[in-house]
Order: sequence, then structure tokens, then C-alpha cells
Amino acid sequence: MQRLNFAALLHNANYFKKLLRGARLCAVVKNDAYGHGAEHVARYLEEVADCFAVGTLDEAMRISFVKKDILILLPIDESDCEKAINKNCILTVDSFCTLNAVLRVTSRLNKKARIHIKIDSGMSRLGFNENDLEKLINIISNCRDLIVEGVYSHFYGDNIKDCDNQYAVFCPVAESLEKALNKKLIKHIANSNGALLSSKYHLDMARIGLGLYGYGQKKLQSVKTVNAKVIAVRQIKKGDVAGYGGLYVAPCSKTIAVINVGYAHGFNRALVGAHIKINGVMCTVVAVCMAMILVDVSSVITAEGDEVILLGDRVDISNKVISIYELLCNLK
Repeated sequence: MQRLNFAALLHNANYFKKLLRGARLCAVVKNDAYGHGAEHVARYLEEVADCFAVGTLDEAMRISFVKKDILILLPIDESDCEKAINKNCILTVDSFCTLNAVLRVTSRLNKKARIHIKIDSGMSRLGFNENDLEKLINIISNCRDLIVEGVYSHFYGDNIKDCDNQYAVFCPVAESLEKALNKKLIKHIANSNGALLSSKYHLDMARIGLGLYGYGQKKLQSVKTVNAKVIAVRQIKKGDVAGYGGLYVAPCSKTIAVINVGYAHGFNRALVGAHIKINGVMCTVVAVCMAMILVDVSSVITAEGDEVILLGDRVDISNKVISIYELLCNLK
């Protein structure tokens, strides 16, 4: 079971609003707002965020009630492009294929499309690269069907060195586009981590996702708390096995609590060894099954029906294998 604290969401949004010092706050609500509920998040943030970012047209439609711009981050196919343009969404143009699809639709509709141009600054995922720039400029500078409003890229790293490398690629490309189009563009590259790392990455806008939901800085508050229940308490002795595969063998007498959550609920098997909270005490997960986990509660008095905090309230079970992003999206 999950609980959402929307006061914490507003706290986090206002924290970034202040941090950005005038740069726009783009609230990222893709993938159901990282598992927090896109519609609810958008309603609470409409007065704070300057715009919203989603992954797809369907996601844009879910929050179409907001009176703020909506940027669709993923390339859109021709079948969805007409509806997106009619709804005044901002489209991402990341390739000549996407660009041509948008132009075919604008020609057919006799309407203009609002776009942000995506630059690949080193992630090798989506976006034009430096070698595409001359051809891209030739097309868009002579096209009346496009309203080029912004240009952006995305950080892959979580440290200054990696971000600086991408920043050094992105900025000259963005400036070349501005010069060729003879207009100021909304330039953005920072995600939550980038915004926290350095103010120079803020540029005109920062796309804040994970930070909105309470992660990346100690002053942020977790929005989602995921709870479960103790459904059994077992006493085992030295040498007893707990869970599948005989992977956990009790080194001494232990008290084991069985919790009603498992990998079918998003509690991945790689989370063995994670620490969850029972009655205010952090306890170690020793085994993960499909619908149950087994936890060493030898250090805390535990009974059936006790509440367990799996995520939130200062409990973060992410590790090198399972990221906080995966947990927020999948653990419910």
C-alpha cells in the first residue's frame, strides 16, 4: 500500500523554484509521474511549475487540463502528430525522420507545430549530433510550418566531469541554432541532479523529475511512502534455511518476519540485504519471494499486523542494481 504526501511535493517544487533563480521549472511527470499519479501531481504543481514534460501523447492527454505548456519528450509518430498539434503540445524533434513526419502533418493541416530540438550531447540515445547541424539548419531556417521554441539535451552522468563534457558539446550547438534562426531559444539540459550540481547548468530551464519526488538532496521530502504488513513471525535456529534456494542460512538463532510484498509487487530479488523499517527499527531483508519477503527482526519486538515501511520516510532501499527510479515506478 502506498501513501502520497502532496505537501512534500509542493515543498520540493518550491525548493527547486528557489534554487533555479528565475530559470523555468519544467516538472517531469512522465510514466505516471514516476509512479506518483500524473494527474494528481500536475494539479498540485500547476501553480508552481512553468511547464510540464511527459513521454508520450497519451500522457499529455492525461494532464491536458493544466493551463501550462506540455512538452512531449519522446519522438512522436505521424498518426499522433495531428492530435498533438491540435492540442498545442510542444513536440520533440530528435531526428530527420521525426522532422519529416511533423512537416508532412503541418502541411496537411496547414498549421504550425511548436517544437524543441533534441541534441545528442553524449548519451547516444536520441537527438541530432554535431554532424547533422548544417543540414538541420538548412531545413528549419526555411520552414514556415515550425515554431522552434527550444533546444535541449540530457545528462547521463551524476558528476561534474561528465556533465561538463556534455555541456561543452551542447552549448555551441544551441548557440549555432539561435544564431541561424535569429531568435532566443529556451535552452535546457539539466535534470534534477544537474540542477543540484551547478547553477551554470540551469540555463533557461531545468527538467526536474526525481527531485520533485524527494530524492537527490537531504532538504527534499519523499512524497511516496510504501507500506506493507507483517503476516507471520517465525523463530529459526542456527543452520535453518530461510527463503528459496538455500541462499540464506541462519548463522545463529533468529526471529524472522514474513511481509506481504514480493517481486510481483516490485520488490526485486536483488534487494536482498536491503534495510526496511519495522516499529522504527531498520531490519535486514534476507529473502525475497513472489509475494513475500523474509526479514531479520531479531533486534525488534514484532507481531503479526505490524506496519512495515518499504520506501519513503527516510527509507531508501535502492542499490547498485535497483535504482530509486525503478522503485518509485514499480513498488506499490
